[in-house]
Order: sequence, then structure tokens, then C-alpha cells
Amino acid sequence: MALLGSLGAASSGVTTMGKAMTVIGSNIANVNTVGYKTSRVSFEDVLSSNFSQGVGPTKLSQGVGIASVNANFAQGSFEQTEKQTDMAINGTGFFTVRDKFGGEFYTRAGNFTFDEDGVLTTDRGLFVLTRDIDQQTGEAVGFPHKLKVLGTVDPPQRTGDGSFGSGIQVVANLDANSPIREIPFDPTNVRTNMYNFSTSVTVFDDLGDEHTATIVFRRRPEVPPQTDPTTGQTIPGIKNQWEWYMTFDGGDLGQRPGQLVAVGGGFLQYDDDGRLLQATGGQFVAQGGGVDPVTGQAIPAGPPILQPAPVNPETGLPQVVVDFGGDTPQVIGVNLGLGSNPEDPTDERTGLDGVTQFASVSKVLDIAADGHPSGTLEDIAVGSDGIITGVFDSGHNRPLGMVTLTRFDNPEKLIKAGDNLFERSLLAGKAVQGSPGVGGFGTTRAQALEQSNVDLAQEFVKMVETQRAFQANAKTVTVSDEMVDAMVNMKR
Repeated sequence: MALLGSLGAASSGVTTMGKAMTVIGSNIANVNTVGYKTSRVSFEDVLSSNFSQGVGPTKLSQGVGIASVNANFAQGSFEQTEKQTDMAINGTGFFTVRDKFGGEFYTRAGNFTFDEDGVLTTDRGLFVLTRDIDQQTGEAVGFPHKLKVLGTVDPPQRTGDGSFGSGIQVVANLDANSPIREIPFDPTNVRTNMYNFSTSVTVFDDLGDEHTATIVFRRRPEVPPQTDPTTGQTIPGIKNQWEWYMTFDGGDLGQRPGQLVAVGGGFLQYDDDGRLLQATGGQFVAQGGGVDPVTGQAIPAGPPILQPAPVNPETGLPQVVVDFGGDTPQVIGVNLGLGSNPEDPTDERTGLDGVTQFASVSKVLDIAADGHPSGTLEDIAVGSDGIITGVFDSGHNRPLGMVTLTRFDNPEKLIKAGDNLFERSLLAGKAVQGSPGVGGFGTTRAQALEQSNVDLAQEFVKMVETQRAFQANAKTVTVSDEMVDAMVNMKR
């Protein structure tokens, strides 16, 4: 009976080593498979019933078996490619994909492509899951879903009202030695001799049409403090103050083309050092008009004058209302600087981030406005944060989505599903989804693929070891057979 046991043990060794060689062969065969993870065989001995020897019974090993075949998720090397849809994960996590039946799978192979509908998929047609991006905060929102990329149209966006950094931003200097303009400012017909300096920027309406906004600056004359004869109170004077106006060509406003029209404006107040103290808004108020009570003659009305108005408390910026002929007038925010308060030592504002007033030539250092016309997709780019950005022919770039990564506490217990895919198992633990580079997830690499982590030298060593073990077990079968044959022949 013992000889028969040796035959069984040796037979299990032959069978098990044959299966182990299959795993080794599969590793070698997938040395060039994108995202492939090496499989490793864990062996275990097989115990028989009690075997009496010496003092008491003991267990006798009756061969070998395979305890498990686990994947080695060590990081693979990266290969740079020229394909925009190729991605790799540097660190922990899997790309999350879904088939047309709703089944969810996980992969490290980022050689993605597009299907006939322009949706980002794997080579086998599984949808790559992404999340939407909040256009204002840049954060991922909503639930994972498939992403349509090709054929995407970027709708027009109008210049904003100053919230979330939108609107117009101006960084410039106004010459402190600028002369005072004697001619009154006429907002209905603005001419160059009415202001000291101007700068222009392109803004966009609801339909994406372009309009040139020209901001003009006019230095106000200094007026010393005065005393109100009625109340005896001091009336503050005017010093280091400028007016600003936003103007458009009359044709943009449904008025006379070629004539510059001011639609709004405000005031800039500086300290003696040229730092901006405050940028405020303003509103036009009609002046003059009516009838002279003595002569009965009509008093001609003068051009509207600008009076101070508070800024929008939600944005903290002056705003201008422009009627481009749409359903509702458009509100445009104007950021001329955050101002400062030198008398408050806790105020961290410098008064130098916008429009200053120094004794140097008036010049614009930077001016920009948000908004853009409509556009069609030309290209995409993928960042290390997994955000897929669309590049449109309008010159505007917009986030289309963020790839969703999934990680597990025990990824070695994932089930291989073929086609470079893994399925979740209970032993793998809870599936946690997140964003690249956040909360322990790896980052993404654009135009790169993670190569197989198969170590050929190590696999060849395992191959030799497994071959020798197979030969030894086969030899055990042969010898055991000869011993059994000798026992049979003893009776002859």
C-alpha cells in the first residue's frame, strides 16, 4: 500500500508541475501584453490519513497541489506613444470599464480607442468610465459614466459677471502726472480728447459673437476739502482719483456705428504712494433740462454724468450692464484690482494687483476676458489628474471628464477575466472609486502605456526549476512502478 501511495504522490507532482509550467508559459507569452501582471503559483502539500510510526500516529504527505494562482501587481515600466488616448497609471488603482450589459471590470491596460459613436472604449468595446467636471471649481462631480469625445461641440460662453474669476481683468499703470481733460465727458459720444488713457479687450455675448470693449480712464481734477455752509460739516475733497468707463462701438448696441458709447463705469481711488485703495462702480445720472423759472426758456440737458455706486457684494467687483440685443442685458464684471487699506495692519491686500497710479507712462501690463465662441473638437489632452481636456478650433480648451480609478484592499484576489480585465471577488475586498492623484490613487500618464511586469530571467529560472521537479516526480513514478512490479514477481 505504501508503494501505491508513492505512485499517487508522484502522480500529483507530475500533474501539479505541468499546471505550474502552464502558468510560467502564460507569463512568458504575455511579456509584451500591455498592463499584464505576472501570475505566481503557490503550492501546498496534500495530507493522507493517519500513518502509524514510532510512538503514535502522524500525518503523511501524499503529494502536492496548487493552493492559489495570484497576480503580482508590481508597477510595470512605461512606454511612450504618440496616441492621445493611450494612458497609464503610475501607482495604485485600475481603470474602470463597463460592458453594454452593465458589468463592471477593471484593467491596467490603457490602450483605449473610440467606437463608432465617438465614445472612449477599450479595444474590445468596453466603455471607459469617467466623471463630469464642474467648469467653475474643476472638481469631479456626479456618477461614473461613459464619455462621448468625438463630435463634441463646445457651446459659446459669454463673458462673465465677475464671479469665479470671470469677467474682465486689467493690470495697468496710470501716469500720476497725466493732465486734466477740460472737455466734459459725453458717454453718448466718447472722443479721444475726453480721456487720458484707454485699453481694449474682446468680450463675447450669449451667441458667441465678439465685441470690442474699450475701457477709458479719465483723471479727475483735485478739489480741496470744503465746508458745507448750511451744516458746517467738512465735505471731503478729491485727490488721486480717476474715472473709468467701459465703451463699445455704437453698432454693437444697436446705435450709430463708428461712434463710441459708454455703457457704464466707476471710480478708482489711490493713496499718495500710487497704490489702489478702492475700485468702485458707477451709474449715469441725467443732468440739466427743465425750464428757467425767470425767463421761461428751456434749459438744454447736458450729457449724463457718472455717480458712485456700490459694487456687487457677491463678487466684490464693479459690474457693467450691456445690451447687445439679446433677450436680457449682459452683466460684465470688471476687476481693476482688489484695493487695500493701509490703516489696517491685518489687511493683506497690496493695492498693486490691478491698476496702479505711479509717475511713469500709462501702459497695460495685462488684460484678459473670459468667454469664447462655439467650436468643434480638434484634439484631446490627458493630465496627471486624469482630466481629459478637449481642444477646440475656437481656441478654447474645456475639461470633458475625469477617468475613474478603482482600488481594492487585496487586489491579488481579483479574478482574471481575459482581455486584460479583472473581475471583483469577495476576497479582494471593497471596491473604492476615486480620482487620480487623490486619496491614495495613482496618477495618470498621457500618451504612455504600462508594459507587462514579466521578468523573463526570473521566469526562465522558474521554468528550469519546474522542469526538474517534473522530471523528478516522473522518475518517482517509474521507480515506484518498478518496485510494485518486483513485489508482484516475488510470488512467481
